[in-house]
Amino acid sequence: MRLNVAVGPRNGPPLVLLHGVTRGWRDWLPIMRGMFDHWQIFALDQRGHGASDRVPGAYRVADFAGDAAAFLREHVGESAVLWGHSLGAMTAAAVAARAPENVRALVLEDPPGTALVGSLAESRYALQFTGVHGLLAETRDVETLTVRLATLPVQHPRDGRIVEFRELRDEAALRFSAECLACLDATVLDVLLAGRWLDGLDWFGDLARIACPTLLLRADPECGGMLSLPDAARITGSISSARRIEFPGIGHSLHATAPGGTLAHVLDFLHAIPSVHIQP
Repeated sequence: MRLNVAVGPRNGPPLVLLHGVTRGWRDWLPIMRGMFDHWQIFALDQRGHGASDRVPGAYRVADFAGDAAAFLREHVGESAVLWGHSLGAMTAAAVAARAPENVRALVLEDPPGTALVGSLAESRYALQFTGVHGLLAETRDVETLTVRLATLPVQHPRDGRIVEFRELRDEAALRFSAECLACLDATVLDVLLAGRWLDGLDWFGDLARIACPTLLLRADPECGGMLSLPDAARITGSISSARRIEFPGIGHSLHATAPGGTLAHVLDFLHAIPSVHIQP
């Protein structure tokens, strides 16, 4: 397995960034500049995404977590902070639960909880993911994908009405999504749509095994956030060292749509951890 990784200068402890489904390492660019001076950044393309290897059909959270744990063990060489978004947050939590010696702190940014893994067909995201899956069967051209994404029917996160995707995403966001999708192994979505994301993994049950300091960032469900309030309470109730921050009025991708505020909360959390030594 070969993973494509963007590596920053060695200016501090390791910070590993794990993106969400259909994205890639470049999704983290909005917050990277604020981290370079005091951290060594490792931003991965997870398997099946970007320039990393494809393993058709082997795209469960357990598979992504196995890759991340091996990367930490073989290439980082010391315990790292893991910051995961969406799928990446679920991956990061699985690594922290099963390889705790490799993780010194955990940032979970709007993990989807049961919204995608338990009842996708009944959720407001089903139309979006099935539509994207259909687009990838027809084209991989970035320009065409950008145009087609703009008119893709999706459900509005606030009230469930059917709207075109361009009502929820601006042109730059749609083009970036198209660039990421053009590099995606479509069977990543096969596993998601089949409800097999958590096969081989007791994700919620394993949360109690996480001992490191954990910060849970919850986006606003009415703006596209994927983590329900009951799931958020279940996560913080299971992880003894977890605390939660709410982001009212901000959607699922907090680090991209509100990079300044998101980064400020994360840095405050990390700087308060005694085992994380950062040079001033």
